[in-house]
Amino acid sequence: MRSILLASALVLASFGTASATVYDIQMGGMCSTGFVGGSGNGRLGNWSRYGDISIDAPVDQNNDMGTATAQFANVLNTYCTGSNYCYIFTFSNGGAVVSRTLSLYATAWNIGYVANSASNEGGSEIGGTGWIGEIFGGCTMAGHIGPSDHRNGWNHYNTGGHVIGQIGGDGWLAPYAQSAVLPGHDDGAVAEHSSGGFISTWSESSLCSSDPKWTNHQVWWSCEYGSNNHYDMKMQAVCDDGGC
Repeated sequence: MRSILLASALVLASFGTASATVYDIQMGGMCSTGFVGGSGNGRLGNWSRYGDISIDAPVDQNNDMGTATAQFANVLNTYCTGSNYCYIFTFSNGGAVVSRTLSLYATAWNIGYVANSASNEGGSEIGGTGWIGEIFGGCTMAGHIGPSDHRNGWNHYNTGGHVIGQIGGDGWLAPYAQSAVLPGHDDGAVAEHSSGGFISTWSESSLCSSDPKWTNHQVWWSCEYGSNNHYDMKMQAVCDDGGC
């Protein structure tokens, strides 16, 4: 998958005056300011065999989606324009931020694809509850990440033509009781209707369900990581893509 897209990018860049620089951009989740550290103890992936440069996106997800979206757009403007080329890896609410950014900005960024781990693009039913603070640590944005907030907040069908790969888990996460609130299979923080990019809050038991998804949202690598909780999923897309 990566080798074909990267070869195409390098061919296109060869017609210009500058060679392509490929960046692998990683964005964290709720109540974070980066991918490294914070919930799930993420680390930067290593795709040096391709000559890529890994970037920890400085996006503040403590306060509001508007701030996070504007900051991520600045990241894309910095690394994904001109002769540069990008792959994007998100975790948790980072999936919502990238979706909102692609929907609201018409910039022609050079993005190969987006890979979302445990995406909260469709919102979490435990947003605004005491559980969200216990899982992620309290921050202002935690009270505004529910399904109604995210699903009504922007046009999820508009990805700027970019493909978004989705993966999700179904493992237990303390304090455990929140799984009774999340419909269908869940990773203890988000249900599979969200991590799978489904157009509604159905009770899903697999990301490969035939229920409709938003445009350009695809299931990658596995229909479900059955033993992975939300924290376990943080590095999963990076590793599945060869970055570990």
